[in-house]
Amino acid sequence: MMLTRMLRTVLVGVVMLSLSCAASAPPPQPTPNEPSRPAESAEAQAIYAYLAYREYLQQHKTDEAAQAMERAIALAPTPELYLELGNLYWRASRFSDALVVLKQGLDKYPESRLLLSTLAKTYAAQGRFDDAVLTLDDYRKAHPDEIDLVHETAIYRMEQRQFGDAVDRLAAIPKDKATTTTTFLMGKAFFGLGLTDKAIISFQQVVAAEPEYFDAWVELGLTYEAQKNYIDAERIFAQLVDSGVESQQIIFRLVDLNLKLNNPDKALSHLLEYQEDEALTLEAANLFLTQGFYDHAAQLLDPLAQENPVPLNALYYLAILEYEGRNEPDKALNYLGSIPAGHPHHERSLVFRIHLLYQGGQKDEAKQLCLSATTMFPRQPEFRIVLAEIYEREGNHQASLDLLLKANAEWPQNMTILYRLGLLYDRMKDQDQAMVIMEKVIAQNPEHAEALNYLGYTLAELGRDLERAEILVKNALKTKPDNGYFIDSLAWVYLKQGRTRLAWQEIKQAVNFVDNDPIIWEHYGDIARALGFNGEAHKGYTKALELQGENAEAVKIKINKLGFRR
Repeated sequence: MMLTRMLRTVLVGVVMLSLSCAASAPPPQPTPNEPSRPAESAEAQAIYAYLAYREYLQQHKTDEAAQAMERAIALAPTPELYLELGNLYWRASRFSDALVVLKQGLDKYPESRLLLSTLAKTYAAQGRFDDAVLTLDDYRKAHPDEIDLVHETAIYRMEQRQFGDAVDRLAAIPKDKATTTTTFLMGKAFFGLGLTDKAIISFQQVVAAEPEYFDAWVELGLTYEAQKNYIDAERIFAQLVDSGVESQQIIFRLVDLNLKLNNPDKALSHLLEYQEDEALTLEAANLFLTQGFYDHAAQLLDPLAQENPVPLNALYYLAILEYEGRNEPDKALNYLGSIPAGHPHHERSLVFRIHLLYQGGQKDEAKQLCLSATTMFPRQPEFRIVLAEIYEREGNHQASLDLLLKANAEWPQNMTILYRLGLLYDRMKDQDQAMVIMEKVIAQNPEHAEALNYLGYTLAELGRDLERAEILVKNALKTKPDNGYFIDSLAWVYLKQGRTRLAWQEIKQAVNFVDNDPIIWEHYGDIARALGFNGEAHKGYTKALELQGENAEAVKIKINKLGFRR
């Protein structure tokens, strides 16, 4: 195209000079003895318009740039100019304008793949995935060999979580036309369907055929991780690092996987070369803190604590380290108090401060801070929840109930509020209403493990619908298989069903996970006694008494019935 070629010549500089001078001087007029200048051609005017467009872009004047480009298109249209204007609107999030321009371009240049793909992308950006797919499908009717279009439509279907349709589209590609991208996308679709074994086979095929296919290696590692095959997942990401492929994502995954494999030293070693990367250091430190590896977290955080000033993003994690890892609540409070308003950690730092103050005996100060926070952040439900908890601890159940009911009316989709409301009803001895609330939680979130466990355990306690109680608790355990309280609930369900041997197996696991709960140890005693294991029963009851639970008197009676002297 002549316009494109001309823009690559020295004329660009000449025209720009002309544009800069035009604002300060009138155009030259012909003299009586000089013939008149011919009118500029449409192409020349288009060049001027395009250059004006570029100048406006540099000045971040989107509207003016768009107007200039529209003039250029009107004078000398090309597919590239339509695409440029469409992308301009796209970047400005003016998707409706982008759609108009791109459709106009396609009407004029129906064979333009770039216009087609950008139009589909624009539909997708608006969430109009069906329109994106239909646009590409219509084009492909006339171009059946365009395999890339199948890939694009499969991606859009996966964005809609229509993984089955994506698989069908990809499977329809003839084998002689399929590429490694086809196989890679098939793996992604299989993963979306939960067919992780098939996903692994697909990704393995991709990396075998194309060892440099980075995304396939990453997806292979993530799929192993989804299967809880942490050993193979760690191996894949370690191979990537060994081959010289490094990124924050890979290093972070290696840290997380090694922590899951209980290899904190190895996890830490992966971070040594990245100590200057503050964001990665803090993300990794948070993983160590969450899993209780405080000494390792300290090796990452203590150097940041020595900086002057201490990085703002490190303050919250340093507070966790001081409180949970070193039992230094005052130091934790100092760090939390240094987090300024407006910082991303400010709101949760306030929640943390409230808890620390309350636990430290500064209950009035904690309450006042919480009340202030509810005023400062009226749209943040967390502070309502914390304030309700304070009221409950004070024994003011009615104030807590009123607050949670109001919060639930304001945030009906907030499961934390609804769940806390159910617990409060339970503590107020209104078990029926508590169960109604927990049913609502499960109806909105069938995977809410705590609500599932509550309902299952309560049904077992009541001796009602024990089959459903078992299903509920087992569903809770699917989400959190190592939760000792949930395991205890399952043991209790089995005991109520008369499946005492199964109950014994589960309760022994429960006390391995939670050894400081008097109720669980009492259950241990009850199940052992039901089996005639009086020595184990005595052990369970004695542990329950040592932990000074609310049911101490009943436990004493149980010990006496065993015939053991205390």
